Amino acid sequence: MTVVKHRMIDKSYEIYLALYQGLTGADEEANAYKQFSPDFFDLIVIDECHRGSANEESAWREILTYFNKATHIGLTATPRETKETSNTEYFGEPVYTYSLKQGIDDGFLAPYKVIRVVLNVDSEGYRPQQGKTDKDGVEIEDRIYNRKDFDRKLVIDERTDIIAQKVTEYLKGLDRFAKTIIFCVDIDHAERMRNAISKHNADLVAENYKYVMQITGDNDEGKRELDNFINPEEKYPVIATTSELMTTGVDAQTCKVIVLDANINSMTKFKQIVGRGTRINEEFDKFYFTILDFRNATDNFADSAFDGDPLRVKPITQDIDLTGIEDEETEDETPIIDEVSGNEIIIQKPVIPLIFIK
Repeated sequence: MTVVKHRMIDKSYEIYLALYQGLTGADEEANAYKQFSPDFFDLIVIDECHRGSANEESAWREILTYFNKATHIGLTATPRETKETSNTEYFGEPVYTYSLKQGIDDGFLAPYKVIRVVLNVDSEGYRPQQGKTDKDGVEIEDRIYNRKDFDRKLVIDERTDIIAQKVTEYLKGLDRFAKTIIFCVDIDHAERMRNAISKHNADLVAENYKYVMQITGDNDEGKRELDNFINPEEKYPVIATTSELMTTGVDAQTCKVIVLDANINSMTKFKQIVGRGTRINEEFDKFYFTILDFRNATDNFADSAFDGDPLRVKPITQDIDLTGIEDEETEDETPIIDEVSGNEIIIQKPVIPLIFIK
């Protein structure tokens, strides 16, 4: 068995592990997969097959088409069926499925409870008083701002602070060293959330500043700490604030708390995020996890596309004193940090493992 690296092909092995990105390139010479004959492999296993493999227009599909004489087996925890992407169209009906609910019932996956925190500014919306200005003295557009605007169009410092406060309160009642992932709107939001969590946990941050880390695509130090976060043997980091970087491919065996402060409109993304907490680790007393929901993202549980019920839903109502408003953008509906967020997605390219078996 070998791993294909640097597009170097050695045909003396029986099993090849590769990434789509490692087999293709900008020009024909960079398409390393064509160094094999089309009938070289008998079996190809495609992990995360809901991604490019399921899209007929994807360049990655060319690889599978090239090796069309082999048997193709696609694996995914989040199958996709849209106008552009279809798992069943290419792979056919599933030959075997194992649901989250079944995994929980069988004791292989961790059950979870949901605590929904309802902020008054989220439920009622926010409309600035006439002539209200932001921190830079710019007048805020007169309209009603709601949950989808917060931390994209409008930053409310008190909102971020009270979420950090509530997360801290919960951890103090559970375990202040329980591994926690906070999913934010974007990189800027993740940075502000890290600062707010640090403020409310100043005693532990003073002992080790890695108690809370921003783990996003643009933060090199945070990315270096990702392996330590998911390592059960490592104490730090304890809390990770993130946006897109940790939604997939993170085997956080001891993560006990998932905090949702992002607008999650994709069922695929929602399932992936919930999956960060479903690992069980008996040695480290990880048998269940908690979802703290500040954005009503757990409404997705009611969707027929989701399978598996939470143990308990506990609503909490919290008022916010809107004394400080920072208006980030008022001209259109374009996300204020769209360019930064887009760069993060580009940096965190989908990792699509392929296994070629001769």
